Amino acid sequence: MREEGNCSPNKLTSINIHDTWMAYSAYCQRINLIYKLCGKRFRCLAEIRVTDVKWAIEIQKTSLEKRNLADLLWGLGFKLVEGIDYPALASPKIDACVTAADVFEKAKAVRAAFKGPAQIDPEFVLGSVIDYSTNPPRRHVFLEVDSCVIKTSSGSPTLTVSPPKGLSPAELERWTADYEERQYQAKLKRQRSKLEPAYKNPKAAKVIELLSIKTPSAETVYKIYELAEGHPGNRADFHEQFGISREQFNRFKDAVHNPSVTGDWARHAYHGAPRTSNPMTKREAETFVRKIAAKWLESLRGPIPHEGA
Repeated sequence: MREEGNCSPNKLTSINIHDTWMAYSAYCQRINLIYKLCGKRFRCLAEIRVTDVKWAIEIQKTSLEKRNLADLLWGLGFKLVEGIDYPALASPKIDACVTAADVFEKAKAVRAAFKGPAQIDPEFVLGSVIDYSTNPPRRHVFLEVDSCVIKTSSGSPTLTVSPPKGLSPAELERWTADYEERQYQAKLKRQRSKLEPAYKNPKAAKVIELLSIKTPSAETVYKIYELAEGHPGNRADFHEQFGISREQFNRFKDAVHNPSVTGDWARHAYHGAPRTSNPMTKREAETFVRKIAAKWLESLRGPIPHEGA
């Protein structure tokens, strides 16, 4: 473990995770406390040696920095550990697997979340499954051919902020470190808002894919709603959970269904009188469903598996 910051520069510490995953979680909580006390200049870069892990899956290729990759895996319930040739992911869930094939299936779900519609890391490539129960550790290699490539476009505007004038070199250094940390945490929050729902729920991955469409059709807009709702029989509970009134929903349906309201964009071909006196416009219907989808995706995330351990 290398810790860098004002409190303990270049201090070297070793962690042995055979004392259980909970011990490591407690250690990280202590590190986070120190990090806060040090005024956001403290950075923790963990390198964990595998001493009592049964299985690990190497990550052969990634475009992410090590800290970012570790933070994202942590949110899914995995830890980034040292493999044989590459960094690897491990977790108690993986250790419960009986065969290497079972391990690889779980790793494929992680890969799908990173490479799929969330587009966290299109370059994410799995390597070998490592069996650490043997001495020396045994490699299990699985060869696959990608069945499809998902392309989506997404991005966030970048705002460059200049430091205040008149700072001393030391103050400028602290300001820069603090600014970069805030930028990283904002980026991590955006990544997790997509990655974690996509990993936990296949419908969420589909919703994220549909949300990336720049000019969605009425069919797409309503499909996003239906995926989040789950089933019409769940409608009352869904509306109560996300604060959707009957009037709002009827205005929304007028927009997406009725060509008398939105012309050829509407899902249906037959014209009829709107159910409401002020149906949503096409833009309002899209904004409405995007807000619902964002709330629904956030509700799927839940607590990070390690927290509270």
